Amino acid sequence: MSTPAPGIAIIGVGEVGPIFAQALGERGCAVAVYDIKLEDSATAGAIRDKAARAGARVADSLQDCLSQADWIFSAVTASQAGAVARAAARVMRPGQIFIDLNSVSPRVKQENGALVEAAGGDYVESAVMAPVPPQGVQVPMLLGGRRARALSEALNALGLRTQAVADEVGLASAIKLCRSIMIKGHEALCLQSMQAALHFGVDGRVLASLAATFPGVGWDKGYEAYLIGRVAEHGQRRSEEMREAAAMLDELGLDAGLASAIADVQQGFAQRGRGWLHALDEKGGLPDWRTLLA
Repeated sequence: MSTPAPGIAIIGVGEVGPIFAQALGERGCAVAVYDIKLEDSATAGAIRDKAARAGARVADSLQDCLSQADWIFSAVTASQAGAVARAAARVMRPGQIFIDLNSVSPRVKQENGALVEAAGGDYVESAVMAPVPPQGVQVPMLLGGRRARALSEALNALGLRTQAVADEVGLASAIKLCRSIMIKGHEALCLQSMQAALHFGVDGRVLASLAATFPGVGWDKGYEAYLIGRVAEHGQRRSEEMREAAAMLDELGLDAGLASAIADVQQGFAQRGRGWLHALDEKGGLPDWRTLLA
């Protein structure tokens, strides 16, 4: 006899929530979604439309969303991750698993886990290691928590791509944020280097020098356009993640100035580049970045 598909609750109907809702629904799971924006008449319609396209049931409340769920995915902004964990803990029942997809510091994940488990639920942190689009639920995810190994097997059986890395909460997020300092820092360095080089009219020479120093990376094939395009498209979310990385460093007694500066660069350019998203090519790059940055 086959095991029945788990009931799914997804909190947050932004970019990630509908992707997970549609994919899990197509795999036979009953999916309910909830977003605090449903409580605002100005934004409720857009949320309902997203849910309908994903084939998910729109819950009347958070409690309604969680009522039939075995697994609860939290996919909200970093600033709301703690509030969602607190709210969910108040209405969860024993045996439900709260899967925290949010990019927050290890300390915040540990605090969220303590809230959920004190209420009788189970908590598993998930560190999403790459952009969800275009990979969807095949995006690599690292899991941590005492139920992480069993959950990883169950998720992978549904077509997800997860790996349990620890029985305790915090290490998966530490891996992600330590990596993020490198990745997002690389993007910020490229952006500011090209802005300055363009000002002096030496961008071609700088790129040629980078290509000679780091052959095979792609500095002679538009790699800078890809990096700048990533900041233009995702800089706001990346800046929030980097502020969580800064919080992690601060908690360790390390200088968080660099991580905070990376966040500022990412956020500032994202706000400036909102009108440029139409110019991204199929790889997410800005082929005409020189014109846009001039």
